[in-house]
Amino acid sequence: MPNAMLKGSVRYCTKNKLFCLFVLAQFFIFECLLNEVGGIMKSTSLIVLLVVLGYGLKVTQDVINGGTGLPKIKLKELVNFGLKGIVVYTFYLTIQASALGLISLLFKFPEFDLEEMIINLHETIALFFEHDPISFILFVILGLLIVYGTIFFMEIALAILADGGKLKEAFDFPRIKDTVDIIGWKEYAADYTKIVASVVILVLINGYFAPYGWIGIIMGVITDMLAFVVEYRGIGNIYREYKNSVSKKEKELE
Repeated sequence: MPNAMLKGSVRYCTKNKLFCLFVLAQFFIFECLLNEVGGIMKSTSLIVLLVVLGYGLKVTQDVINGGTGLPKIKLKELVNFGLKGIVVYTFYLTIQASALGLISLLFKFPEFDLEEMIINLHETIALFFEHDPISFILFVILGLLIVYGTIFFMEIALAILADGGKLKEAFDFPRIKDTVDIIGWKEYAADYTKIVASVVILVLINGYFAPYGWIGIIMGVITDMLAFVVEYRGIGNIYREYKNSVSKKEKELE
């Protein structure tokens, strides 16, 4: 259930409370940077993405190896993970953006970002009444399937990187399929959907507090950090199950 995943992520964050406050402070700085200069200085956004992906993969690696609290990371490891993560992230997000652009063109709707749709729910509802309801529903369903599908496979690719895989292994699609086969498609879909549901809950909380000035900023930082941990800790737990299954099968064959 999403509430269990959220509770587990809170415990993971707060095991080392002092280090948790340090990481939270970094999220606050990133939030300020992106709000103030992210739209003007694209390099700033890229640096933030490198750090977030780099540390995210470290969290995934830590969980795969049985970690129970936020890990520390060296700069070299952060940059290495971050650069590899950006390549994988860009590849899958390019596919996602192209597909979303195609259906937007087909249905004559503006391109959308899932998080923005949830936060600006009143604008989303207004869009519903401005267009043919059936077309709008089809547009949203297709869009959600594209977002869900691309990230569904991207998460496994990122987990392979976190587990020490080379960059080319993140694009080894037969291996990604085999990994999901071993986990079980239904099992992976269920676990992945819990991650998505947990993140959506946090985005809704973020959207609720967004208009309230500094309170909104503080809640935004907290929910962003929790969403980050939910995602990357969730990937780690899923991939650890895969490794345990492989190890169990190898022992049975001995």
